[in-house]
Formats: sequence, structure tokens, C-alpha cells
Amino acid sequence: MYNNILHLAHCMIIEMFLLYIFVYIELTPQEVVDLKVLLRLPMAKLQDLRRFLANHHIKFMPSDTRLYKEMRSRECLSSDIVEIGIMSLQKSAHSVESSVAFARVKNLEEYITRHVNLQFSLGKTWEHEKFNNEMWMKIGGDKGGTSTKLAYQLVNEVNANSRDGTNILAMFDAVDTGNNMKKVYDIYQDQLIDLQNKTEILVNGQPKFLRTFYYGDYEALCKSLGHMGPSSSFPCLWCNVTLHELRNTNGIAHCPKTKNKDQAWVDNINWPARRTVAQYVQDLADFEEHTRKGGRKVTGASFHSIHGRPLLPLLTDVDHVIPPSLHILLGLVVRYFKLLELECRNLDHGNLQQRDLEQFDKWQEASEEAKIAEVKKVEAEQSLQQEEELLKGMEKAKRGKSRTAMCSEACNMPLCALTAIKPDSVNAASVQWIQCMECGIDDDSGWFHAYCVGVAEESAGHQDMDQFVCPVCKGDVSNPADTVKMQQDRVIASKTVVKNKLEAWNKAKKDLDKVYEEVCALRGSFEKELNRVLEDEMHVKRQAYHSQCFVGNHCKAILDQKDTMLDVLPEGQVKIRFRGLFGRLKGIVDLFVGRFLSDAEVSEVCTRCWELGHWFPKNFPDETIPPKLHFLICHIPECAVRWRTIGLLSEHGLESIHADINAIERVYGTVRDSQQRMKLVLGNHQQKATANKSKLKANNQNIRRCLQVDSQNRRCKGRYKLTNVKNVRECGDCDHKISF
Repeated sequence: MYNNILHLAHCMIIEMFLLYIFVYIELTPQEVVDLKVLLRLPMAKLQDLRRFLANHHIKFMPSDTRLYKEMRSRECLSSDIVEIGIMSLQKSAHSVESSVAFARVKNLEEYITRHVNLQFSLGKTWEHEKFNNEMWMKIGGDKGGTSTKLAYQLVNEVNANSRDGTNILAMFDAVDTGNNMKKVYDIYQDQLIDLQNKTEILVNGQPKFLRTFYYGDYEALCKSLGHMGPSSSFPCLWCNVTLHELRNTNGIAHCPKTKNKDQAWVDNINWPARRTVAQYVQDLADFEEHTRKGGRKVTGASFHSIHGRPLLPLLTDVDHVIPPSLHILLGLVVRYFKLLELECRNLDHGNLQQRDLEQFDKWQEASEEAKIAEVKKVEAEQSLQQEEELLKGMEKAKRGKSRTAMCSEACNMPLCALTAIKPDSVNAASVQWIQCMECGIDDDSGWFHAYCVGVAEESAGHQDMDQFVCPVCKGDVSNPADTVKMQQDRVIASKTVVKNKLEAWNKAKKDLDKVYEEVCALRGSFEKELNRVLEDEMHVKRQAYHSQCFVGNHCKAILDQKDTMLDVLPEGQVKIRFRGLFGRLKGIVDLFVGRFLSDAEVSEVCTRCWELGHWFPKNFPDETIPPKLHFLICHIPECAVRWRTIGLLSEHGLESIHADINAIERVYGTVRDSQQRMKLVLGNHQQKATANKSKLKANNQNIRRCLQVDSQNRRCKGRYKLTNVKNVRECGDCDHKISF
């Protein structure tokens, strides 16, 4: 009897304890919002979760009112700070302008000061003597997914290269063409100059100087500074080296330093001069003067490849433009792996018959045909879009004029489309007119909109148009009904052309896939073994996009496991050269760390880069110096010497933010209003930036298997055991320790 009463009391105590946990313990709004943004749950799904738990008598979540209040406190999307609207931009590189949603911060100084103080109050900033009581900020733009972002990162923030530390200043759902970026970034020209000239900002009541850097991939840096890019005559943003010098090394060392008799590094007197802000300003002034006088088209050799006003203002010196270390790593590893693959193919070609070599040529021809077919398909689709817009305008003009007309003055067509609609395919800056040589030969009449008669805007002023005869004089149209019927026939014809081009493109792709399979079957033993080792032993996979490149971690794995990869080659000079190349790249990349470098490490970076500049042309005399290798040899050492770091100023955070934004956009993809969807995406991103991620991490106390991974990417299979030190376990196989 006593034992039964004791057992019953024990059960009642357990039930009361569980009831207390599930009923009386309530999560704070901060914790629930953290859960929401880290799991990417929309508010509707979070409410479903609350109802499900409530039906099981588990009530520990705060009310919606408290959650919305917490979410708004983390967001910075008020109309006086952030502008969200619609702008006319190009959605793709070859498309016409259309309405696109955008968002951008209006007051840069206020937004950044607020963010810096918030991070300081949360304890997410750190101090170092090399900051010299300054706040370092990186600004850069990049396109990822369907949207282009202008973002900034605070280098003084803990985990400076984290994607959660990347804050969006501007964002729009279109490609990163110069025209698009100019329209969205125009408000930042004066603001960035004022911010750079401002001596200090207040951080927790303490004045600190703000130092601004530009970072990102090289294409974005060139667009931001008005440069023509890496294929121009002066491809470098930091010096005046020419493309001819990069492509014609002739086995001569490519390095700003050379060794004297005492084997000490000294300046190379024949090295091109560094660019300066004064040179940028002078080249820009010369370019604008050339354009104002109606000069001919600018070539890359003109004005040191500067061909436009910078989208972002130039800073105090070019050292504040940071070389893209991540893209340097990606580009060089992919380039020289393909060179290794070509060497394997050359070894295999010695055993191939003439029939096999012809198959490789056939593959290259099929690739070119597929590219040409795709270009023709795109051109036909654009032509169809314009014809459909013109038909829409004519039908609207037949019913009556619209309030959204492009032009108030009608042309001589029986139905003038531009007085009825505002089409996307017409440049809003001007409306092109064209004169008929028959009905307007005697007087100044017979003028037509180029758009209304189906003449391309860029062809309206061409000399071939001097003999233009309008559809009215040709007898094709005489009244509005004939005009609409003629345009309907043109639309049908354009649809037929698009259908034929699409079929030709699909056929070219199928032919290419068939030939590619045949080529893959012809791979010799060396190339097959290289690809097998890459996938099976090194666990590295090539991407299906961007020319089969590697992601950053796989590039690091290739350099770390270079000996495993190069074992497929026979012993000889080829293997020695590639071992030296990948070994030297690994020695440099190992110092791309997210911290400040010591004096010895800075000296090591310089030495390794300069030695690569002397070694590479001698061992690969037939290879050119790509711009990224030039940046690594010449300008990465300058960055390390000036700022004492490389990794802290890299573009890792800017590149990794695209995956985060794309995942959030998929959550809110069903929201039809593009402006509302943009606001939800940015709000979710800002909430996640301040979330506490430690709650989702596994507790080390529950880990039993060893977490250590060796250089071959193989996990240790040992078990953790208790040690004499409190809250510390040690692996019995590899002595790896964890604390809990």
C-alpha cells in the first residue's frame, strides 16, 4: 500500500513538472523571432505552428502583437530611411526597359551610424591596434540570382566576412548593367563623398574616423569606377600595365620587384607606373571633353581605358579599392586545372586515331552552332515582343487615345500607336521620326514614328533610310482596319519565326549533347583517371555553370590535395611544373585569413607573390599572364603591406549573401506585389542579421564521434572520452579535444 502511494506521488510530481514546462514557461519574443528567421518561416507558418501546439496543450509562444513589435524593432524600413518603389530598368542585358521593383537607403550616414551603434550594443564589434581607432567599412555591388545588390560590411564586426554581417544598401530585380546601376546608385555620389570627408562618427558616444573601401568581383569594381574591364588595353585598376605586356611575356619575369646581387628585393625600374586618383580624374575629364566635342567611338587605348563617370565616387587613393582575393583564387585554380586537363588530353591524343581527332573538331563546331542558334532565338523573341506591343498600341489607338501615351503628336499612319500607349521597347529619352520620300518629297510632310512603321529605333537615322517609303504609299494600308490587319499578319509571321528559331536551337542542343557523349567516350586513360580522382578521392565536383568552375572550398581542397591529383601524371617535367605551380598558389592562399597579419606573414606574402612572378613565365613560357595572376603577383602584396590583412577585406560575405536572399525570396515568392515582396525580403534579412544562432548549434556534450577531418577530407572515426579536465573530452584515436 505504501509503495503504491509513493509511486502515485512520483507520477503526479512528474506530470506537474511537465505541465509547468509546457504551460507556464514562455519563450521571449526575441527567441521566437530568432526561430522564425533562422528556419525561414513566414508569419503564417509560425501561426500554424502555434495553433498545432496549442491543440496539444502546449502554449509557450508569445502573442502576435509582441512578435510584430519585436520584428519592427529589428527592421530599418521606415519610409524616411528606405525608399521602396518602381523604376524603369533592363531586366536582362539585351532586353528593353520595363518596370522593376527596387529598394535603397536614402540617408547613408544615418543608416550606417545606426547599424554600427546597434552592433556595438550587442557586443558584436572588436578592437585591434591596427584599426587605429577607426571604423572600417567595405562597400560593393554584385548580381546573384535575379537581383543586384549594393551592400556594405563592417570590418570591425566579429566574423566580418559572414553573410549575416552584410547589410544591403540598395537592391533591384534586374541585371547589373551600367545603366541600371547608374539609375539606382545616383543618390550615393554626394553622400559617399560627404561620408568620406566627415572626420568622425559617434560610436557609443565616442568619435571614430570612418574609412571606406570598395570591394567585390573585378567586373563590378570596373563598372563602379568607369573602367572598360579586364579585356581592355589597360586592364588593371591599380597600375598602367597594358594588355600587350600581359599577353607577350616571352619568358620574362612579370613582377614589380627584382633581386639585386645580394638577393634582396628592389624596385623594377621598367615596371609601369601606378594609377592615382589624379590620373583617374584627368582621364575622365579628357573622355568627357572628347564626348562633348562629338568625338569618335572610344577605344580601350584611349584615356587609359576610362570610358565613363564612376558610379561610386573615387576615394583618397586607389589602395582603398581592394583586389578580389576570392575571385583570384577561383579564377586561377579553374584556369590551371583546365591547363592540367589539357596536358592529360595531349598525352592521350598520342594514342588517338585520326577519326578520334576529327570527333573533337566536330564537338567544337557543334558548340559554336548552338551558341549562334541561341543568339538568333533571342533576337527573334525580342522582335516578336516589339511587334506585339505595336499591335497592342494600334488596337488601343483604334478605340481611343490613352492617358499613358509616349508622344502627344501623331504621325501620318492611319493608326499612330505612340499616341495611345507607352511601350517598353521605345527609348523614353526620345522618339525617333522618319520621313517618307514619296508623300513628303515636295514639302516637309510625310513624317512617321519609326516605331509605328516597324523600323528599329537604332536604324531610323541610318543612310539606308533615305529611300524609305511608307506603308500608305506602298498601298499596304489605307484605313485603320487595314493597319491593324497588316500588323496582325506581321505578329503571326514573327511567331512563326520564333517557333522555327526555337526548334533550330533545340536541335543544335541535342546535336551538341550527342557529340559530347561521343567525345566523353573517347577520353583517354590520363583524363579519365584525373576526373575519377577528382570526384571519388578528393570529393570535388565541378559546377554545371560558369564554365564548370569550382566553389571556394573545392578550390582549397584542390590546392591542399595537389599531390593526390598530380599522381595521375607520369614522372617528368610536366608533373614537376604543375606541382610547383599549385604548391606556390597554396602557399599564398594559406595567408588569405580573416585576421590581421604579423610582420613576418606580410613579408612572406610579398616574397611568395614576387617569386611566383619570376617563376611562372620561365616554366610556362607559352602561357599568357591573365589579369587575375597579375593582381596576385603585383597588387595583393601592396594590399597586405598597406592594410596588414587580406582576408578581412575580401568579398566572401558579399558573394555568400546571394544564397541567403534567394532562399528568402523563395519563401515569399507567392506575393504578387513586387514592392511588398521586396520589403518582406529585406525585413527578413535585417531580422536575421541580429538573430542568436547559438540556439541551433549542437551541444558538444551530446557529441560522441570525433569531429576532426584530415587533409584528405576524411573524418576520424574515434570516440570522445572523458579527461581529467572538467567539461573537456578527448578523442581516443587522434587526441582531438572538445569542450562543453
